[in-house]
Amino acid sequence: MDHDEALSALHAGDLVEAIVKPAEDANGWMLVFVTKSRDQVVYGGHTGSEKVYHTLDQATELAREIGFHKIRVEEEF
Repeated sequence: MDHDEALSALHAGDLVEAIVKPAEDANGWMLVFVTKSRDQVVYGGHTGSEKVYHTLDQATELAREIGFHKIRVEEEF
């Protein structure tokens, strides 16, 4: 999901949650949105390709800029 799609989907009520979790194939964090149907969609920035953020702060700040007030952080131990 690219940036404009995320903004539109959130304002239309189609996205219900933002999750920041460790990237699967890289060292960093990825931003994932949860839809009303409980599907998870990876945020792809302005290009649409999966983005990896170096810090947790970068990923959570982006979710706030898009419009999420609560962001869940998942960490694996």
